[in-house]
Amino acid sequence: MMSIRPDEIQGLKQAEGFLSLRGLTRRYGNFNAVDDLNLDVAKGELVAFLGPSGCGKTTSLRMIAGLAPSTSGHIVVDGHDITGVPPYRRDMGLVFQSYALFPHMDVARNIAFGLEMRKVGKAEAQERVREAIALVRLSGKEQHRPAQLSGGQQQRVALARALVVRPSILLLDEPLSNLDAKLREEMRNEIRDIQKRLGITAIFVTHDQMEALTICDKVAVMNHGRLEQLGTPLDIYEHPSTAFVAGFVGRINRLAGTASGGLAEVAGVQVAAPGFDGRVEVMVRPHRVSLSAYAPPAGDDRYALAGTVARATFAGDILEYEVEAGGVLMKSEAATRGGEGVLAPGTPVILSWHRRDTFVYAAS
Repeated sequence: MMSIRPDEIQGLKQAEGFLSLRGLTRRYGNFNAVDDLNLDVAKGELVAFLGPSGCGKTTSLRMIAGLAPSTSGHIVVDGHDITGVPPYRRDMGLVFQSYALFPHMDVARNIAFGLEMRKVGKAEAQERVREAIALVRLSGKEQHRPAQLSGGQQQRVALARALVVRPSILLLDEPLSNLDAKLREEMRNEIRDIQKRLGITAIFVTHDQMEALTICDKVAVMNHGRLEQLGTPLDIYEHPSTAFVAGFVGRINRLAGTASGGLAEVAGVQVAAPGFDGRVEVMVRPHRVSLSAYAPPAGDDRYALAGTVARATFAGDILEYEVEAGGVLMKSEAATRGGEGVLAPGTPVILSWHRRDTFVYAAS
C-alpha cells in the first residue's frame, strides 16, 4: 500500500476525507458505468449511495472494495492510495444483499471464517466471535446453521462476519432488500446503532430513499454514473440541486411552465423564477400542498390554484387527493384524523403552497 500526500494526486481536488474518491471512473466499452466520481467520507461517517438501478452505486462500492477494477481515478483511505491494492489487503468489511453465508457452517464458524483467513489466534478469534454475536443480538444461536435462522437473523450473521475482522471501512450493498418492510425498518435502525457505537466509517448502497434519509449522515444521489448531489438528508430533501434529485428523493408534483422576467407561468399561476428564461419545470411536494375550500388570505406568501377533486385515496396515515387544476393534475397529502370525511370527486377546492416550498429548474 503506497502512502500518498493529498497534493500528489496530480490534477485532482485534494483528498479531504478518511475515504476519498477522486475522478473514479469505470467504463465498459463506450458506456460509463461510473463517470468521474469525486467525494469525501469523514471518519466515522455513514454515507448512502442512493439512486435507481443502473446508476453506478454498486459499481462504485465494488471499486472501493477492490472487487471491480477502475478505469481511472484514485481511491484514498487515510492518506494511502489503495487503487491498485487487492481486496484482501484493503481492510474492509463487506455485507452483501444475498448474505453469502456458508450453509454447512454454523453461526460461529460463519462469523469466524474471516479471522481464520487472517490467521488470528484461536483464543482471540473465539473472543472476537463472542463479542460480535453479542453485538448483533444472536447469543444462543451460535450452533445454528443459516437454514435454521430467519432472514433478519441471517443478515445479522453477515453483519457480524464483516465487523469481526475490525475493518476500517464497512461496505453494505443493498443489505436489506430481501427483508419484509417491518424487518427492514428494524434492521436499518440496528445497523445505524451498531455503526455509531463502533464509530466505523461506512458506505450504504440502496435504492430506497427512506433508508438513505433515516440512517445516514450524508446521501450521495447518483444518476447515469454521475454524482448529482452530496449532502445531509435535510439538504438533499429540502434543497435538491437538480430536478432529478427533487423527483427521486420524496414524492413530487411536476408542472411545466415558461419563465420570463423572473416569473414562471404554470397552470395559470405565476411563481418566482429568478435567473430562468424559457421552458422550466416547477416542482412542489404533495404534503406541502394544502387543500381548502377558501383561498389563502392576501399577503400570506402562498401560491393558490382553484381546482376540483379527481380522486381521493385513504392510505391509513395519510389522505391523498388528486386535483384537476389549471389543466394539470396535482396531488395533495395530509395526515388523517379520526372521524374525518373524505371529499368526493368533483368537489371544488383551493390548492395552496408556500413560496419557499417551490423548486424551479430548467426543463430538460
